[in-house]
Amino acid sequence: MHHLLSRTLIAFTLLTGIGFTSSLASAAEPPLQTITFQSSNADILNPERGFFKFSDLTNPWFYQDVRSGGETLVYGRILADQFRNSPFSQSFLDDIQSGFDAARSAGIKVKPRVAYNDNGGADAPKSVILNHIQQLQPLWESNKDVIYHMDAGFIGGWGEWHSSTNGLDNAADRTEILTAILDALPEDRMVGIRTPHFKRQIFNGSAASTTNTITEANAFDGSDLSRVGHLNDCFLASSSDFGTYVTPGFTRQDELDYIGAESKYAPHGGETCADSAFSTGVNAVNEMEQLHTDYLNIDYNTNVLNSWKNDGNTADGYSDSYQQISQRLGYRFELQTAALPDEVKPSGLLQIEFEIDNVGFGELFNPREVEITLENNSSGEIVSAPLQIDPRFWSGGTSNDVQAVLSIPADMAEGTYTVGIKMPDLEDSLDDDVRYSIRFANQNVWDATTGINVLKTDLQISQSADGTSYQVGDSFEEVVDPNSLLLAGDFDADGKVDGADFLRWQLGMGSTFQLSDLADWQANFGVASTPPSTLQAVPEPHGVCLGVVGYLLSLIALRQR
Repeated sequence: MHHLLSRTLIAFTLLTGIGFTSSLASAAEPPLQTITFQSSNADILNPERGFFKFSDLTNPWFYQDVRSGGETLVYGRILADQFRNSPFSQSFLDDIQSGFDAARSAGIKVKPRVAYNDNGGADAPKSVILNHIQQLQPLWESNKDVIYHMDAGFIGGWGEWHSSTNGLDNAADRTEILTAILDALPEDRMVGIRTPHFKRQIFNGSAASTTNTITEANAFDGSDLSRVGHLNDCFLASSSDFGTYVTPGFTRQDELDYIGAESKYAPHGGETCADSAFSTGVNAVNEMEQLHTDYLNIDYNTNVLNSWKNDGNTADGYSDSYQQISQRLGYRFELQTAALPDEVKPSGLLQIEFEIDNVGFGELFNPREVEITLENNSSGEIVSAPLQIDPRFWSGGTSNDVQAVLSIPADMAEGTYTVGIKMPDLEDSLDDDVRYSIRFANQNVWDATTGINVLKTDLQISQSADGTSYQVGDSFEEVVDPNSLLLAGDFDADGKVDGADFLRWQLGMGSTFQLSDLADWQANFGVASTPPSTLQAVPEPHGVCLGVVGYLLSLIALRQR
């Protein structure tokens, strides 16, 4: 046998002219082709942003009409005035569940708030509130898929944390109740607190301290601090927004700076409540940009909202301030360009780059994935690969460059594919519901059937495509570290495909390797592995290699007689 191996290796060396230690180069990867996209000025019905409708969560009679009216959010008041001194009844809890069910059926999300009055009147004792929170915990857990986020609620008039008839207007009681809410609410859902000085008192011990704030470093880390955003139910109403900004020594701009820094990573919104010098359309747009405003009440204050509709503010091509605010509340993602190849081979690597701008005021703050999708144009089968990026950091007013390398499984059917980006809801109950997928603000990219934003419709997956074959997994997936991949045919895992790999294959044939594995070696013979971003073009493997394979196979057959 050793003589046969020696003859095999001598024949290999003579006929290929390549020794085992020869310098190898990498194969030519298909070049990336750049696509430029056109923005759209359409009103887009996207989840988790925009104007919201007022409702009682326990009486969701109109939820099926919310989307047809142009909204995807409702404020879900839970008016609990009959339970100020007693636990919630089971029928009341069932009514709340029915409200969540109706929202899910209607394709919308809810911003709940528990209040014990609708007129500024009495609230409940702290012990009753804490018990109610415990009763609500199972509902919050089982319905978090349709919870946008929560208002802190419970305390005082309208649940706005003032005028408590049970003496809860103090930092200690507010802290205890807020902590109970956060403990009962799923960890990836947030709470809006009525005024910024209340948050500073709770987390810094003083309304004038900004020591502990949400930053990029601690955003979305699950801490109580990172889960508390800002609620303003008298937005733009006066220099203090009717008591929203009242910390001594803090100017209005100081408050805008404080809230604006935090609300890049947590919710900000509320409602207007009065005309003022601050509620003009131009100033409203400016402050919403600073505050990263995500949502507003479409039902109140109508005088303010109508003034935006009639102000003739045509900045940036909008018909008025209302149109701009309507389109820019929360996130609004615009694709600028994408670059990807025209072809890729099975076991190859698909490189994708895209630039996406967030031209909205706000951001995502609930977790969500960004997926690259491949749809077989013949069969309609779709596979998707989540990327290791967090779109919650695509802040309003920023441009974001994304680069990814994805592996094509060896058994993926050859043919023509449509490549897209999908941003579905993260929850299993909604991830296949296109009503909860994010649509980009571009022309001719949205597939309303699949919820995919289309990049390219003619990607060829073919064995004849340029590029290198790798040892990849069975799934279409992102390759976080392309340098960790081994070349197909690199049987000794040394980063190159050469005669030593043929020897390794021959020694292990029938146990570690199979006859069919030789095709990988043949395809990559003469290739060395380099990072996909630096792959360089080289000539195809020596033509004589094809003849050598046949010769070597004949020797193997001779050996086995």
